[in-house]
Amino acid sequence: MTKEQFISGTPFYIGGKKYKGDSTYTFDESHISRQTRSSINEKVVTNDYECNVVKVGRSQFTAFTYVMGKRVVVKLKFSDLVSYETETSVGE
Repeated sequence: MTKEQFISGTPFYIGGKKYKGDSTYTFDESHISRQTRSSINEKVVTNDYECNVVKVGRSQFTAFTYVMGKRVVVKLKFSDLVSYETETSVGE
């Protein structure tokens, strides 16, 4: 996935699709949402907050959330993200 696809809100998997109905993620201005998908037709069932994005760099982004009162920071490279459209067209 490219930085431009990420910023435009293209749904993505982290590391690729693991099973039918696997959750996807989307970026929306300052946070990432997790889309829970149906295992029957892969339509979005719920759309929930996942984490805040604090920095979008040239090749990666930095995000954080709180787990049991502790701040957890993650850094992910755009090259590790797989866009939802690309993954579904390959499997069909």
